[in-house]
This record gives sequence, C-alpha cells and structure tokens, in this order.
Amino acid sequence: MILVSLICFFIFFYIVYYLSRDDFVLTRKDIPIGKVFNLVILMSLFSAFISRLFFTLSYPSGQMLNLLSFLAFNYFPGFSLIGAIAGAEIFIYLYCDYKKMPMGKIFDLLTLSFIGVLPIGFLLNFLIHLGRVTVFDNIILVFSVILVLIFAKIINPLSVKGEIKDGSLGFIFVAIFSCIYFLTRLFLNLKDFSFLNAENILLLVTLFSSLILLLNQELMDRFLAKK
Repeated sequence: MILVSLICFFIFFYIVYYLSRDDFVLTRKDIPIGKVFNLVILMSLFSAFISRLFFTLSYPSGQMLNLLSFLAFNYFPGFSLIGAIAGAEIFIYLYCDYKKMPMGKIFDLLTLSFIGVLPIGFLLNFLIHLGRVTVFDNIILVFSVILVLIFAKIINPLSVKGEIKDGSLGFIFVAIFSCIYFLTRLFLNLKDFSFLNAENILLLVTLFSSLILLLNQELMDRFLAKK
C-alpha cells in the first residue's frame, strides 16, 4: 500500500511538472514551478489526513479511534479515495484563494495529473496482489482507463481551446468519478448498503456540489451574458 502510494505520488509529481512547465496561464501570471510544487506537497499532506479521517468515520473500530493507531497507517491500513479527492479540492480552493493563484487553472492541471496516475495506482495494486483484488477495484481500474481516454481525447482539447472555462475540467472529472464510485459501491453491496455511511454521504455531497458548480460556471454565466 505504501509502496504503491509513493510510486503514484512521484508519477503525479512528474505529470504536474510536465503540464505546468510551459503553461501559458502560469507563465503569464509569473507563477514559478516551485510554487506549484509547494501547493502539491501541502495538498498531499492535507488530502492524506482527510482521506484517513473519512476512512475512520466510515469503518469505525476501537483501534482506529486511538490517535496512535490513526497515525500508524502502516500497521492499520486504510484510506478513503473519495476523501482524498474532496480534501484536495478544499485545499486547492483555500490555498489558491490565499496565495492569489489562478484557482481554475491549478484545479484543472492537478486534476489531469491525478487522472493520469489513477489507473497506474489500481494497476500496481492489481500486480502487487497478483490479481487477488476485489471486484470493486477491478471495476474502478477499467473505468479509470476509460476516463483517461475520454479526458485525453474529448474534455482536455475543449479546455485547451477555451470552449470550457478553467476549473470546469476538474468539476467534470469529480462529478463523473463520484457518480461511478457511488454506483459501483451501491450495486456491489445492495443488501448492506447504507446511505448514512460517511464515505457515501461524502460521495453524494461531492457529486452534487461539483454538478452545481459546473452548471453555474458554464451555463449561468452564458445565460446572464445573453441578457
């Protein structure tokens, strides 16, 4: 688990570097690559904490409620992927607002980097466990590969051409991924599925908030502009 996470982090770091080094918006606003790296490192720490927190809330146990056990993730493994995504969103918003960085562009850039590393993480997990992974992991692996193709061939070109606003790419990904993640959890566990589970609540909040923000950004502004 830790090995996969470290490999994915360094790949994510490289993709961020590759995408941001010649980005026109970052260059025009005189934002050095080091500043983006600082954001990534701090975001990763915050995201890991939120991920661990939501895993603990979703699957509470006597051991996990102990502070030392909560921090000793090597001995008591468990992270919430959707918790990590939500934590990253919150941190990007707060950090970019405080540092006066282009929030939409940064969000899109980091989203593309995450999309690129997502299937690699699930594939590495599959290989390390010699294929003995859950059906859920296999389904998300397949969907993550499909998402890479969709964003590479359709969504990102629209963003590059300026046909969708900065930030919309990130909202589209979070909405699609949250929907896929939620429906997969639901249909694989219909009998014992609980809408009151902390992770499921977070999934729905993330899904609907992303849709609302996307619609507000892409449709409301155009509607008001026509008036």
